[in-house]
Amino acid sequence: MTPRPVSVVVASGAGGEFLFRCLASLAPQVCECGAELIVVDRMGEATRQRIAREFPGVRVIAAPSEPRATVPQMRRLGVEAAKGELVAVLEEHCTAPAGWLAAAAREFTAADAALGGPILDAGYSRMRDWCVYFSEYHNYLPPWGSVERYALNGANIVYDRAKLLRHRAVLDNGYWEVVLHPLLVRDGKFRALDALGAHHTGPFDYRYYLRQRYLLSRVWGGTQKDLVPFSKRLAHLVLGPVFPLFLFARVSSRVLERKQYLGRYLATLPLLIPAWFCYSFGEWLGYLVGPGRALEEVE
Repeated sequence: MTPRPVSVVVASGAGGEFLFRCLASLAPQVCECGAELIVVDRMGEATRQRIAREFPGVRVIAAPSEPRATVPQMRRLGVEAAKGELVAVLEEHCTAPAGWLAAAAREFTAADAALGGPILDAGYSRMRDWCVYFSEYHNYLPPWGSVERYALNGANIVYDRAKLLRHRAVLDNGYWEVVLHPLLVRDGKFRALDALGAHHTGPFDYRYYLRQRYLLSRVWGGTQKDLVPFSKRLAHLVLGPVFPLFLFARVSSRVLERKQYLGRYLATLPLLIPAWFCYSFGEWLGYLVGPGRALEEVE
């Protein structure tokens, strides 16, 4: 199978060293594969100048600052500017292991709409970073195998660009997993590959993470508010107070399927409980009144 040309899109919206670790993991793979690397940045001129100094082969697009561009908007700008037949989206908090880009180009077929891989830990030394990992990515723990899988994570995913742009009208509207994937799955297969696993890196300040968890959940609930039947929305509003217990059961079941994480998970529980309450309140409020301006503040 002849590999298809790939453009990698990274939205730069958090600051710190995350972006530069991500680019350092991608740069040699981009050269090896003859791919294109695009950063859509909302952090400002200092970040763009540093990218130009350290990664001169990267194409940088300045995102609008007024109003502040959201992460979905930045990704959409990258997709529209991309030249590759495939578009790989990698979150700036992630790093790509060797062979990640080559696997994406090699394994993507004409029948596919999207390929994704698990989210791998980065061997964290701090419990707060394990808290982020288990809270955010419990549905995406390795291994996956090579199977059809609809539940792919937007932090680490590869799309057919032409199929993606058929749905351009929804790309600014929030979580792509919620608004885009239900449409895109009609255009082709969603498949999982362990070779596309990407490492989620830290460190995260705990208070910062709790606020981001609330914002992400507010966006999720607010996006779902107008997409789900009224009965489901009502159920979320009524059952909101017990939702942390549901999260405990769901995350625990995922970890028990992969017992190598059990010790870390048990040690992290005191930090996970407040995170689950932030998650639950944000989603409840989103279902009640919508996302507000939360999407603009998500990093």
